[in-house]
Amino acid sequence: MNQLYAEVVRHHDHLANWLSGEATPDDLDRFHQAHHPDFILIAVDGTRTDLPTLMNALSTSHNAVPGLKIDIEQFEEVAHTPDLAVCRFLERHSVGGLRRVTAVLTGDLRWLAVQETPVL
Repeated sequence: MNQLYAEVVRHHDHLANWLSGEATPDDLDRFHQAHHPDFILIAVDGTRTDLPTLMNALSTSHNAVPGLKIDIEQFEEVAHTPDLAVCRFLERHSVGGLRRVTAVLTGDLRWLAVQETPVL
């Protein structure tokens, strides 16, 4: 399994575990540490969210979606250099549907940017 794909799966497993109530605060801290300080999320509604805002929202979202699972499908590595990796994938939520995602990670696989698009 490619390291980039493994990181995408691991990261979404941590997120799903937190939102489903299965993770601990230490797990949320590890999720936080996986992001570059300049991380930006463009959510499905077009909202631009920085890392502090995302982590603040997640801190109050433990067990917000009981039973949530997130599967990664149709993974594509778009580009990979020593400094950056870009990938696209389909994110399938057991609750809440599908989204297409483009993600940019640093060379050491820290999350730098995510753009989510709803699949209707």
